[in-house]
Amino acid sequence: MARKVTSVEDKQTEVAETITAVYTKNVERLAEAQKNGLDLALQQNTDLIGAWKKIAQIVPGTPVPSVLDLIGNAFGQFVDLQKGAIDLALEQSQTLTALANERINSVASATDAVTTFVHESVERAAVAQKSAIEFSAAQTKTVIDTFKKQSGVAGTPAEAAADSMQHGFDTLVESQKNILNFASRRSA
Repeated sequence: MARKVTSVEDKQTEVAETITAVYTKNVERLAEAQKNGLDLALQQNTDLIGAWKKIAQIVPGTPVPSVLDLIGNAFGQFVDLQKGAIDLALEQSQTLTALANERINSVASATDAVTTFVHESVERAAVAQKSAIEFSAAQTKTVIDTFKKQSGVAGTPAEAAADSMQHGFDTLVESQKNILNFASRRSA
């Protein structure tokens, strides 16, 4: 049986709780739909790679199976990163909803709660970004190394260009990590 609401404040609290419950459920549904879409994209990608592998056995000049495996693995890891980002957004939404449902009585405690939330959000986002950067760096290195191992590349200007690209990308990755570390320290 529903509790009897008597005061205006109680009525306002009940309305706020109802709204936040609907909001939270809709965010959860959206997150689940996005994850299902990613799962479907991953399955389609797997099917396409399987088809390309069959074609590669018959038609000369098509991508080699090892490159196709690399692409499939990269896409799988991308899907995992996206799902992690969705989970992070869902967790942040739930935290904000919990803050809204708490009856924070003083400005000081409200400020502390929001400050803690913001700091934790920045930390989680920085960790997620670093993971994505490290994943991208590893994939780029693998692609460049695979290219350099191709017949006729060693000792050519193409190999030197690949090395230069790798060095430039490594520098970019380190710069990005430094920026994320700085942002994390600033939020503390």
